[in-house]
Amino acid sequence: MEIDVRGDIISNDDKWIYDWLEYESCCPADVKNVIAELTDENEELKVIINSPGGDVHAGQEIYSILKDVKNHVTIEVQSMA
Repeated sequence: MEIDVRGDIISNDDKWIYDWLEYESCCPADVKNVIAELTDENEELKVIINSPGGDVHAGQEIYSILKDVKNHVTIEVQSMA
């Protein structure tokens, strides 16, 4: 399973604006939704990051979500993180 963290890191409340404007973004709910699809604890979770940053609180929440995942997590930084 893969999670793409691209564009600005934003709060869940602002996600609809970025989607409406068709801007790349990632919020904690995006990460939670992908993790919810994991059915096997042996399945690897790959996080691909290319983000200039954004909301510190949302970034910390994403970090905390990923830290608590029981699956093996691999982080791949493509350009900026």
